[in-house]
Parts: sequence; structure tokens; C-alpha cells
Amino acid sequence: RDWKLFVESRLSTPPPVSPIDFLQEYYAADSWRLLVSCILMSRVSSWKTKHECISAFFEKYPTPTAFAEESDSANVLAAIKSLGLFDDRLRSLVALTDTFLRGAPLEPSKKKSPRADEFKVETDRKSVHKVHGVGPFGVESWLVFCKDQGATIKLSKGGEPLAPFVAWRKRAAKADAKK
Repeated sequence: RDWKLFVESRLSTPPPVSPIDFLQEYYAADSWRLLVSCILMSRVSSWKTKHECISAFFEKYPTPTAFAEESDSANVLAAIKSLGLFDDRLRSLVALTDTFLRGAPLEPSKKKSPRADEFKVETDRKSVHKVHGVGPFGVESWLVFCKDQGATIKLSKGGEPLAPFVAWRKRAAKADAKK
């Protein structure tokens, strides 16, 4: 195992706090929490519902290990039932947590994937770094809030909800460069 790559790829480099109050900003210091929050907030419009359910989830499962050790899906359902789409969300949460804790799965044609210890998420379905249920919004949220790429990212259609934060981050980066 490449322990240094394993650890460093999971560390977060959050951007400065914005005046916009994006829900992702609450979880930017922890890649797993940020991606869990994206899975849970997908297809939910109410900020209050998202915030309450995500907070309840993290109260019950503060770490990826705590979630991975859960053996009863009914307990997970109790924390997130008001969000709907339970089976798909559970499958996504399990896939994300497994990838975060164990690394990317090996490519079928290879005995060892050269970057299996690296944690990252991608949208390409053929990539070993594609995590079920983490689409463009989740990947781009991770890049913007955990890898501080908001000043340079080109958002896809799926990442459009991040546009106000990205615009702010670009302005903030420009202002910082002038100092």
C-alpha cells in the first residue's frame, strides 16, 4: 500500500468561507462528509429538510467507519427517511464509504490498480474512481469545497447549482492575487 497517497488523497483543502452559506461549506473539511451530504441532498429542494437529515445522519454516523459498521439498514432509514429514494441513497452511501475506506477497486484486467490507494471521484462510468450515486454535482462539489478548485473549475450542467459559489470564489481569488 502507498500509505502516503492513501492518507493525503483523503485530506481536504477547503476554500475560504463565503458569505453565500452553501450547505457544502459545513462539510468541506472532510471529503467523506462532503460527498455524503451531496448524496443525501440530491433531489431534495428544502434546505431545512436537507440540513436536518444530514445533521441527524452525522450524529448517528460521525465517521465512515461508524457507518460501515452499521449492520441494520433500518437504522440508516430512520435517519434519512424524509429524503426519499432510500434504496438508491443507501447503495450510494455504501459504495462511497467502501471506496473511501478501502480505496478504488482493482481494474478487472489488472492484478493491481496503480492508483488504488488514491481517493478521488470521477463521473466517467469506466473509471475505477466512479462511485455509484456520485454524479457531476457531487464530483464538482468535492473539487470546489474539498480541493479548493472553485476559482479554476469549469462547471458542467450538473454542477450549475454551484455557480454562485464558484463566481464568488473566482472574485475572491482575483482580489487575493492583487494583494
